[in-house]
Amino acid sequence: MKKNIWKLLAVLLATSLLVFASCGDDDDDSSPVVASEASSSEVECEETYDVAYANLATFILYFRDLEEGLRRFGAENCWNFTSADAAYVIEDQVAQIEDMVTQGVDLIIASPGDLNALKPAFQAAADAGIPVLSTGDSVKDESLEIGFIGAIWKDEGVKQTEWTVKKLGGPGTLARIGGPGGSEYVEGRLEGFNEVLAEHPEIEVVFNQSADSYTQEEGLRLAQDALTANPDLDTIWADSDALALGAAQAVTEAGIDHATIWISGSDGEPAAFDQIRDGNGIDATIALHGLQWGNLTAEVAHEFLTTGSTGRGYFIQAPTELVDSDNIGSRTNEDLR
Repeated sequence: MKKNIWKLLAVLLATSLLVFASCGDDDDDSSPVVASEASSSEVECEETYDVAYANLATFILYFRDLEEGLRRFGAENCWNFTSADAAYVIEDQVAQIEDMVTQGVDLIIASPGDLNALKPAFQAAADAGIPVLSTGDSVKDESLEIGFIGAIWKDEGVKQTEWTVKKLGGPGTLARIGGPGGSEYVEGRLEGFNEVLAEHPEIEVVFNQSADSYTQEEGLRLAQDALTANPDLDTIWADSDALALGAAQAVTEAGIDHATIWISGSDGEPAAFDQIRDGNGIDATIALHGLQWGNLTAEVAHEFLTTGSTGRGYFIQAPTELVDSDNIGSRTNEDLR
């Protein structure tokens, strides 16, 4: 860290971050556009901190909001904040973290997309004496991470699947559209999914495939396959809102009444919240509250930078909730970030 006294011109992004789901329908634009107005305030800094964030995929709203939470905190707390977007290309994320190590930053925050593939890059950071804080997902190695801000993904899978069982209210057919394998997120949620359904043999899983990417197009493609083989399908369980939005599109295009099929996802995309309110598409999502998640991550990182310890242990629980028509109430999409 740099120890010269200077005034850091903190650009506070009073953002209107025009957020889009990681997909492309007309109501939920496919290309991320950031519109912001910069308001400046001077922050007196005796020390500044070079903090870099290895973002897994900014085309996913959760990660965009997480980064925005980091950026806002850093602007007010003497961070020289930089980020890199891997666009869910694991090899790129590895290279980006290695580059951060070469730059000699004070701390790396990472959302690893593959726990095995990222370990060598985390090891390189450890060898260089650079602490790594994982958020969203981890490499499950306390010797390589100062902490992990996350959720117990198995519990989130349980939560979504129990909601599905309750809505079915008895026998039914289910299609699962999973995310790309390799992450703790996908594997943990799948474990919770299987655990709940093991207790409900009356629910038949008639389709269970993993998407190649978290896009609406992939959700549409797989849901079309599921519906073609099972036109009377009762529910679609998806690993992300982008996939669920694609599934909802497939239902609409097939001329199926949305009142006859339950669709659930995860992330907390604005388009998902809109469909929950309208009752004409996605019926529930696990809201990850990315902006709040980013702020919590930043607080933990700053505690380590200023004291040498997070003070909270290795695992730090982040806020999540299942949102459906029963609890969305009058909350706006901004309230749910």
